[in-house]
Amino acid sequence: MFRRFRYRRALNAALRELGLQVGELNPALRNEAVVLGLRENLSPKEAALEVLSVVYPGLNLVERLTTLAVIRQWRRKSSVRESHFQRALAGGLPELKSTALPDK
Repeated sequence: MFRRFRYRRALNAALRELGLQVGELNPALRNEAVVLGLRENLSPKEAALEVLSVVYPGLNLVERLTTLAVIRQWRRKSSVRESHFQRALAGGLPELKSTALPDK
C-alpha cells in the first residue's frame, strides 16, 4: 500500500519535472502507469517516459523541447536505463490503454 503511494508521488514528481501538468492528465492513465511501473520494475522516471510517449504527440514545440532537455539530463545521470528509454522512444507500452487527457 505504501509502496504504491510512494511510487505515485515519485511518478508525479517526474511528470512535473518533464513539464507535464499532472492534474490535466487522465487519472486512469496515471493509475495504469503506476501498476505497470511496479509490475515491470520501472523507476518512476522510466514510467514517466512511458506516459510521455502517450502525451508527446499533443505537446507544442516549446513543451517538446523542455521534455527533451530533461530526458537528456536523466540519461546523462543514468536515471533511466537505456533499454527502457529505447522502448519509450519506440512508442511506449501497448498495455497503456487510457487516453492522455480525461474525457470531457
